[in-house]
Amino acid sequence: PSAIPAPVVAPQQVHRLRAYTDGHFVAGLVRSPDRLSDALNRREPLVVEDAVVVALDAPLSAAERQPRIVVDPFEFELVLGDPLPPRSDAERAARRIFKVRYPVRIEGPNFEVRGTIHLFPGTAPEFEGYHTGTLFLPVTEPVARRAGRLITDPGVDVVLVNRHSI
Repeated sequence: PSAIPAPVVAPQQVHRLRAYTDGHFVAGLVRSPDRLSDALNRREPLVVEDAVVVALDAPLSAAERQPRIVVDPFEFELVLGDPLPPRSDAERAARRIFKVRYPVRIEGPNFEVRGTIHLFPGTAPEFEGYHTGTLFLPVTEPVARRAGRLITDPGVDVVLVNRHSI
């Protein structure tokens, strides 16, 4: 008789989440076997651990700490992403896909993001805002402002913009 195969368990990565809804700032940790953008684009409720939630017009002292909250990714307008973990040259080469870089300025009701989007050749940047395959559009080298206030810092590698908020 053949041996019963052992179940494969995908290792969980811990991602720092910093996100804006239309009225709140949410921060905490998200566990996922994938990148943060993949976890958001699955369109499934996200469990945010060690969560901090504060209204945008409230002082930081009004922040609420909760050990765990569940959030629908559709609620997020902007998500600030940290750099990906380092990869070996072989891993980078295996994942490399040729894309064209376009500088963009994306505006929403109360935010503006400037940076670079990466698209397959022949895809117009204007089309990407209406593309329905993914919920979030990644903008690298970002400078993001919300209500005129700068919200990115040098540690932010990408801003994920909800396509429905554009």
